[in-house]
Amino acid sequence: MPDANDAFSTLDDFLLSLADGVTQAQTELARAGAMGPPGAQFSYHLPRVEFELKLNLRVVEDSALSSRYEAIRPARPGDRHLMFRPANPGSAPGSSSTLDIAATLSGALVAVPANDGLPGLVLTVAVDMADVRVPLVQVQARNTAGEALAGLAVEFNVDREETLALAGQASGASAMNVADGTGFAVARVLTDATGLATGQLLLGDKQMAGWLAVVVDCAGRTEQLVVEVRA
Repeated sequence: MPDANDAFSTLDDFLLSLADGVTQAQTELARAGAMGPPGAQFSYHLPRVEFELKLNLRVVEDSALSSRYEAIRPARPGDRHLMFRPANPGSAPGSSSTLDIAATLSGALVAVPANDGLPGLVLTVAVDMADVRVPLVQVQARNTAGEALAGLAVEFNVDREETLALAGQASGASAMNVADGTGFAVARVLTDATGLATGQLLLGDKQMAGWLAVVVDCAGRTEQLVVEVRA
């Protein structure tokens, strides 16, 4: 176990702290807005930040660290980790411990356009009630340039807790439960060549009239809507 009073930390922490500092600096620059006389205004942007870290390295075996990073490194073979701390220029490498090794890490943080420079995603969700017992939830996926996005996975779900909450907000409404057999025929649908994905909402025989809360997930975006169930 590493000494809790020691200044060692993982390389992840160093890099994430550095990235956080760069992000805050860019935010402050953007907040300052455009400067200069009219017609010759300018703003500041950090396209690239180079760094060089002089660190002492130590190998530790710590199961707590393994648990901490399990979400991003699930295939770690053991509990050994490389720990780093800023090098002390007043002491020779390895003077405090035979496990310490001096290291110099160089790199750069480079600004890239949001969404890898591609146009952003625009989702349009609508409900087709032509068949009141089988409402159709239609999702249209396009980018900000108006181009249809084919092959995107769209997930359809009925939100049971939100459905109960909606019933509680309705004046004089009784408890609205999601009956057996109520749900989407296919929970995961891919958008077609026109960017359209359709989810069939099947209503159980005992589904009472009211409102059902529906959640649509696509490409990290979540849309919520309510579907009216008619008697």
